[in-house]
Amino acid sequence: MSFQIIDVDETAFAKKYHLSPLTAKLVAASDISEEKIRDILSKDMEMHTSQAPCVQKCAKRILAAKENKEKVFVGGDYDADGICATAIMKATLDALGIINGYYIPDRFKEGYGLQPKTVEAAVKKGYTLILTVDNGVKAHEAIEKAKELHTDIIITDHHQIDEPAGTDTVVHPDYMEEEYRYLSGAGIALEISRTLIGDHPELTALACVAAIGDVMPLYAETRIIVKNGIQALRHNAVPALTPLFRRGASIDETAIGFQIVPKLNSVGRLNDTANVNTLVPYLLLRDPLSIQRYAAQLEAVNERRKSLSRTMSAKCEKMLGNESFEILYDENFEEGICGLAAGRIANTYHKPTLVLTKGENGRIKGSGRSVPGFDLFHFFSQDFDMFTAFGGHEQAVGLSMKEEDYEGFVAKVREKMQAADFTYEEPKETVIRVSGSLLTFQNVTDLSILSPYPRDLVSPLFALENPQVLNVFRSPKVTKYHIAVNGSEMDALMFPYQNLTQTDHPSRMIGSLSINRFRNNVSVQMMLVDLQ
Repeated sequence: MSFQIIDVDETAFAKKYHLSPLTAKLVAASDISEEKIRDILSKDMEMHTSQAPCVQKCAKRILAAKENKEKVFVGGDYDADGICATAIMKATLDALGIINGYYIPDRFKEGYGLQPKTVEAAVKKGYTLILTVDNGVKAHEAIEKAKELHTDIIITDHHQIDEPAGTDTVVHPDYMEEEYRYLSGAGIALEISRTLIGDHPELTALACVAAIGDVMPLYAETRIIVKNGIQALRHNAVPALTPLFRRGASIDETAIGFQIVPKLNSVGRLNDTANVNTLVPYLLLRDPLSIQRYAAQLEAVNERRKSLSRTMSAKCEKMLGNESFEILYDENFEEGICGLAAGRIANTYHKPTLVLTKGENGRIKGSGRSVPGFDLFHFFSQDFDMFTAFGGHEQAVGLSMKEEDYEGFVAKVREKMQAADFTYEEPKETVIRVSGSLLTFQNVTDLSILSPYPRDLVSPLFALENPQVLNVFRSPKVTKYHIAVNGSEMDALMFPYQNLTQTDHPSRMIGSLSINRFRNNVSVQMMLVDLQ
């Protein structure tokens, strides 16, 4: 990692927004609008419920189903957002006393989104209303099948609409008020739920997890949902999620993103080990013993996911050539781990990478990950007519093709990559230079007003020049620099896995700042990311 050290004059921002110096420096260094700044700094935690016609129409149809004693079917998705959305919708229907069922498809055997065969199965079982969550705007065949079977279908989704869905009711941010533009699939489910049954902190907490899992922009109503959801999680609103946090961990957006979301996603990735449909009732569990048993199984699945990822990544490394775009194919690779392995290779070797395997239907399929500056989705959006499935965004794609098209595909990638003449340039992390006089308890504590931290704010990294090191403590687990700052003392920590160069007299320390509370001592500390 390389860094760009900048000096920031925070005076104007500190005065205009009444901010302490460190917080003002971060805001001043970020290229964001005044609307976003005021949104971040707002102390408003009051949640609102969408009054959009599409939300009201959906709620009215669900209430009609309750009145008519209909059975309602929910079609979900296999990532954290889709799982949480399914749980929110199921809990809402349960609260209304509506007989309901749900199904999340197998990502490998069935693929993404509601399928016609699922519609047929639901109708056969007596469901007269179908609701999708976190999918549906592209489920044209399934929608046509529902029409053919004279079954009502409501689409609730937040993915891009390329053409009309083909059903009368679509609940989507495009059709809602402006403040709901950043909702995830579970966020939309929450708006429908709030319209029907009011405020329930446990459902807000699930929508919070989903928003973080789907990396939604943390502004407008989504920011309020996440703030309330974090508070709810701290109060054990979702008992099933509590044991998934590391013991003693602070519950915030970082902990949710790194400790909760990967565990929920791991189940969908390893369909031979676990069934993603079991996660929905787990999230709604209240019985401590049942939670403990399932949480242990979930941890085991996640550990297997991490082990497979390490093994596959090591195998991928041995397959690497001297190509500017790596295509790594092995028919024995785990399909659900391809994206993780591709990401690890791309991040380590700084080049776009595809990791492919042979899928259930005999087709070659897998995932790609890119590097900053190379738009992977755009690269594959033109000139490749052999895909049987394709989707993604700038930095990540999923695709499949017939086996007989593979060699031609590889040749096409090589040809197009050569013409692209792409050269990777390592991005520089922006770091704000600060004096020791600013590293006070109050200034560091005030940084928390930026939480939950939006991705388009400058990373909260600070550089301290020529620190006065009082002593250095080294152990197999940690290296701790005890330094003098502003007439006080603080610690700067680094860990062996970081592989940072160690020196007793660094000229510069770069890291994030936090408050350390240990026993009766409260102090400022820096978590080092670089030492120079």
